[in-house]
Amino acid sequence: PATRYYYAVFGDGELMAGGDELHTFVTAPPVGTRSKIRAWVVGDSGTGGAPQLAVRDAMVTHVGRYRPQLFLHMGDMAYNDGTDAEFTDNFFAPYAEILRDVTIWPTLGNHEGQSSMSATQSGPYYEGYVLPIAGDVGGLPSGTEAYYSFDHGNVHFIVLDSHDSPRAPDGAMLQWLGIDLQSTTQEWIIAYWHHPPYTKGTHDSDVEGRHIDMRENALPILEAGGVDLVLGGHSHIYERSFLVTGAYDTPTPAMGILSMSDGRPGGDGPYVKEPGGLGHAGSLYVVAGHGGAGTGQSDTHPLMYFSEPENGSCILDVHENRLTLINIRADGEVTDHVSLMKGDGIEIFYPNGGEKLAAGGEVEIQWATVGDVPEVRIEYSLDDGTSWKTIAAATPNTGAYTWSVPLVETETGLVRVTSTADETLADESNAGFITGGGPSLDLIDWGATWAYQDTGVDLGVSWRQPGYDFSDWPTGDAELGYGDGDEATVLMDADPNYPSVYFLKTVDLPAPITAAELQLRYDDGAAVWINGQLVGSVNVDGLEYGAWASAQSEDNALYSAPISLDPNPFVVGKNAVAVMVKQVSDTSSDLSFDLKLTVTEVLSEPETTGGETTTDGTNGTDGTGTGGTAGTGASGSASGTATTGPGIDDEGGGCACRADARGPGRAPLLLLLVGFAALRRRR
Repeated sequence: PATRYYYAVFGDGELMAGGDELHTFVTAPPVGTRSKIRAWVVGDSGTGGAPQLAVRDAMVTHVGRYRPQLFLHMGDMAYNDGTDAEFTDNFFAPYAEILRDVTIWPTLGNHEGQSSMSATQSGPYYEGYVLPIAGDVGGLPSGTEAYYSFDHGNVHFIVLDSHDSPRAPDGAMLQWLGIDLQSTTQEWIIAYWHHPPYTKGTHDSDVEGRHIDMRENALPILEAGGVDLVLGGHSHIYERSFLVTGAYDTPTPAMGILSMSDGRPGGDGPYVKEPGGLGHAGSLYVVAGHGGAGTGQSDTHPLMYFSEPENGSCILDVHENRLTLINIRADGEVTDHVSLMKGDGIEIFYPNGGEKLAAGGEVEIQWATVGDVPEVRIEYSLDDGTSWKTIAAATPNTGAYTWSVPLVETETGLVRVTSTADETLADESNAGFITGGGPSLDLIDWGATWAYQDTGVDLGVSWRQPGYDFSDWPTGDAELGYGDGDEATVLMDADPNYPSVYFLKTVDLPAPITAAELQLRYDDGAAVWINGQLVGSVNVDGLEYGAWASAQSEDNALYSAPISLDPNPFVVGKNAVAVMVKQVSDTSSDLSFDLKLTVTEVLSEPETTGGETTTDGTNGTDGTGTGGTAGTGASGSASGTATTGPGIDDEGGGCACRADARGPGRAPLLLLLVGFAALRRRR
């Protein structure tokens, strides 16, 4: 257990892959081990299109060096019919670098079910995976690859087949489920299958049979057995519930909600349960069917706290008595963050992994506590926890503390908060944050106001040069476009369509920069200039007004790339940002445009604050703490939630039913295009 292996793949005596440091995997830790566990949760991704790749890249960027150990796929990984060719093109190819050293645990989706049968365990899905049938990775033997369970650390995972196995209470699958739950003593229980019990996305759990069957028949067994988290796909949306139990009715009203709080460590605090796996103590329900297919929403489900019909995926972290799940949208924004804690403890909210902190800048460390924690010690590590330095040896538990980030570059930074009265109550960042460079600045954010020209006039090339007078152009907030119904500003829908639409904006740059990143939502093609210099384009072969886009895109396709600073298109002061959005033909049905521009400023050397340092950080301080933030300590109960002292909001944004503004101290993410993963495959 917990051992790294390296491997190579041979065919006909020839090396086909591997034999290097990239082809590796780590076996599961011993059952019951309370070490950190990280999983990637994806559903309904297998289209092979740009949204699937954007979702993948957003996750890879966010996690950086802290790759998931597990890949939990909610099904529909190979559209349209789950054939061998579709698996190759829409699953194995897009995820090759991930599957290389991450173990995947799938569940059958309805699209795989077009060509695979659970009764005979035949077809491309069952040929593509080797899944446990004899309890050899923990759990009760199921005798079939259609449904199974496994243990990883202190988590018991249960994978059910909602598509093609009998769903009746007296059927083999649910009979096995009840015995499997009775057999486990694991601290956490997580279950998943394709058709979620609660959803109002592109499917409706109140009217569709498989959803109803799983809610009415499987949930009573799972909740009686102490399930903590239930994941699903099928409905192309991200939805996350309150803490719920006993909501089995059809249609499902707002019943069985144990806590109306947000469950966010940066908001009302985590949801809290008593340890011991008690039945009907509350479960979280997450729909993660937003991995690449077209999204949508018919209504807001009454049991859901947060809903967002945008492509994305989830990162699940489990450490000791704490479970955290975040939603990473395809554009890289973290739009939901929910935590569940068993018993007393401390839960760090920020920085908790994936953030980029400016060396020499100030950030606010934020945490929530459950139980009586009057005072805490705060520490940081720049080497992934090998050594620690003290920020504050003892400070009142206010839930927040302002910290001056050291002038050091690292990709493995952590913070740790510990109760001074009880050393067993502690938490550290789930994964590492990055320090270095200067502060990041959003020169242009999503939803900004733009001047535009949509009247079919060819402006030549002068319009994209600095100093061009566009004072008589109309203006409007992004998203700008027509034809999709989600526009903040509706543009002209000409018949026939014009090939190009112009957008202009002037922004002020306060200081020199070391990096810049462009994110662009478009339909069908676009080109971007800064001060007359072309800095990015997609689906564009010709930059003339009359040239059409070179390919058709999906609505709100996402382009993301760093901007080269050699030569540097930016100047300190006013900068002209010009965008040309193109249609693919004169019969195009829609047009979309929005843009985000983020820069990293040159780091300024801060004033020295003094303080002592130690090599191991056990007793010393480095003088980087500047005092706690006013507030009260956090508290909670086993049937409710914890509350944080300052009551700081979590991340949010986007087209969500419940979305909070991003909390203070949040920093844009640094693109680290890292590949990781692997799969046992049978052919």
